[in-house]
Amino acid sequence: MRNEERPPRILFITLGQSPRQDLLPDLRDGLGVQATISEIGLLDSLSDSEIGEFLTETGHATVVARLASGSWVNLSRRKISKLVDDRLAAIAKSDFELVVLMSTGIFREFESTCPTVNAQRALDAAVISLAAEGDTVGIVFPLERQIDEVEMPALSLFDTRYAYAAHQDIEELTKAAVSLKDCAYIVLNSVGYRESDRLTIAQLTGKPVILPRRIVMNSIRLILGSLALSPVAGQMAGLPSRLENLTARERQVMSLVCEGLSNKAIARQLDISHKTVEIHRSNILRKMQVPSSGALIRLIVKAGYD
Repeated sequence: MRNEERPPRILFITLGQSPRQDLLPDLRDGLGVQATISEIGLLDSLSDSEIGEFLTETGHATVVARLASGSWVNLSRRKISKLVDDRLAAIAKSDFELVVLMSTGIFREFESTCPTVNAQRALDAAVISLAAEGDTVGIVFPLERQIDEVEMPALSLFDTRYAYAAHQDIEELTKAAVSLKDCAYIVLNSVGYRESDRLTIAQLTGKPVILPRRIVMNSIRLILGSLALSPVAGQMAGLPSRLENLTARERQVMSLVCEGLSNKAIARQLDISHKTVEIHRSNILRKMQVPSSGALIRLIVKAGYD
């Protein structure tokens, strides 16, 4: 059982190399509570030739990773996923209260003995819930080739449009904004995008622009709130009274519901029965005053952008 006097320990795993000075300081400042932050990059300690073994090859889907030098590399999603498996398998349950996979390129689920936030999974759930309202959703990728590598079959049911723009590239961001200006929502599909990128597109389109860092922060806040048995740190605007009605376990379950996990997947991660998860999910919907999990996700996403 966790020592309540000790700050929660959070491990951030990124696809490239640490430290991510462009990313982690923003997340650390946004926690709202004291926490012990650790960071590892999947490419840490690898030589250039070893990194070369993970570079994208013909026929392989691509993820974008940042190196310690500040440069970006295109990696094979299939190859880098094996490194994620290895890293998570090496983490003992007692080492951290929370593991955060900071990648918006890895679409699969991973087994972990610790509570885990998967950035891509959380973002996927947010995109699908917004598209389900019947609104057109625009998605911006860092690379043009990633548009043809989208692996979200559920989106085929909805009106979605795609564009690409490199991180912090004003010219490409402007072109993406012009092509997606008629969308109701725009999603920047990479944790490498910064608040300045979001503002560029928001100002050009006048539309809500979803930044993955905010989606991840919502999940982290909910889980930290469940660990602390106290009101959620850095509560999302407009939701304090509803969130305060949730028990610690309900907050924990809610964070996983907002990642789109099934009851059985939530049960496996929390080591409880799926029937117990069903009860928690029902209580969460009632207390949050929403009719469905999709509506719950939309509520949390939109609250982060008020």
